[in-house]
Amino acid sequence: MHFGYNEYDNRQRRASGMRGAHGGLVSMLLRHPRILLILVFLGFGVFKYFGSTEKKENPFTGESVRVALKPEQEVALGLQSTPQMIQQFGGELADERQQRRIDQIGQRLLKAKDEVLRRRGIDDFDYPFRFHILRDNQTINAFALPGGPVFITQALLRQLPSDDAVAGVLGHEIGHVLAWHSNQRMAQSSLFQSIAGAVSMATDDPRIGRAAGQFVGQFLQTKYGREDESQSDCIGVQLLMVACYQPESLMDVMEVLQGSMKGPRWPEMLSTHPFPETRKKQIVEYIQFFRADPFAEWDASDGWN
Repeated sequence: MHFGYNEYDNRQRRASGMRGAHGGLVSMLLRHPRILLILVFLGFGVFKYFGSTEKKENPFTGESVRVALKPEQEVALGLQSTPQMIQQFGGELADERQQRRIDQIGQRLLKAKDEVLRRRGIDDFDYPFRFHILRDNQTINAFALPGGPVFITQALLRQLPSDDAVAGVLGHEIGHVLAWHSNQRMAQSSLFQSIAGAVSMATDDPRIGRAAGQFVGQFLQTKYGREDESQSDCIGVQLLMVACYQPESLMDVMEVLQGSMKGPRWPEMLSTHPFPETRKKQIVEYIQFFRADPFAEWDASDGWN
């Protein structure tokens, strides 16, 4: 009769080894309370991230992402922030002709968005997009707030050579809203803060720790910022093609942006936007892809560049 003494001994040794490993880990953490504090800090950040966000599939990009706000909350936040943005850039431009122009271009792009979703059999939340021309005649800029407010400065609008180029800017900003970029970054903010805080605790010198933490936090934000910009270019190209605008006009936009960059530049990996020359190469890829089928869905697993 075989009682499996060897197997019993092996199990005992494994159990003893596991207790030893756990005990060694606890002893190490007790001897180094800073490590324990860092782990607790990170654990709290991860717990808060998953506890306060929701994973959803984006109907336009097809990605599964974590967001902090429901669509109605995005709209409320965007409307609440709009007056402050308008004031910050000197108010809205009182030019009815130009306002009609960007409204017509914007509505044409939104009809293209609706047609893309209709072809996919998707009935998405209809964000109440509004298009604003800011009076600022010095700052070359365009941006979107959560929920649909889209802004373009007079300085940028004045330098765009055609309606197609204006459509390129507006389509890009619509892309930010459709892809829930602000919503995703809000969801990640507490996690990034926890990571940055943990990094800052890892050094004996508080000044070095704070600098390292800030660098890591900034690096994470800029990384996702560059991905967002590339994704919005991709969405913009598709909207332009479906709306029968010339997607190559985005090259004119990149020329304007490149001309506005003065002085030395940070390395691209530390920039919130890909450099215009990088974006040009990406835009060529998007045009080639959607030229074959304007209603296709870009495979996010291939990245956005």
